[in-house]
Amino acid sequence: MRTRRSTFGVVAAALLVGVALATRADVAAAAFSRTVTIPIVGTVEGLPESVALSGKIEIVSTVVSDQVDGSPKTRLSLKLVGVSGAGVVTGAKYVAAGEQSLVRRLATSDRLDITFPFFRATVDGPLSARSAVASITLNYDLLTGAVTKATAVFSTPKMPAE
Repeated sequence: MRTRRSTFGVVAAALLVGVALATRADVAAAAFSRTVTIPIVGTVEGLPESVALSGKIEIVSTVVSDQVDGSPKTRLSLKLVGVSGAGVVTGAKYVAAGEQSLVRRLATSDRLDITFPFFRATVDGPLSARSAVASITLNYDLLTGAVTKATAVFSTPKMPAE
């Protein structure tokens, strides 16, 4: 009797896990993520002054399969690492931080424009945060989903036309 109940419990648990995985929008094709860290530099124009930023961006990519259309995609996690800078006129110290996650169709190459906050390196600096755009170009190996080449640059966000 005890064996029958414990077997039923294992089967029920396995069924629940299977249903949970099947209902996700994306499922990892393989539990294998690849990480690359690349330099990122650039100048963000604006008031009260333009700011030259530099540091690194860590990119973690995981190939996933879209359950709706079956196409391969890549789940990306982007994180600024050690990004700092200086005001072009005053030399004031600035810092940038942030993380973004997104899912993109797997292709030979991809270009992303991601917005991150930056601010003066003071106690109240985050209260007057500004935005910087990180433009990232990625090239992939379509067989493995590995990033084969990556470049990144900071720039000024484009304002929408009125």
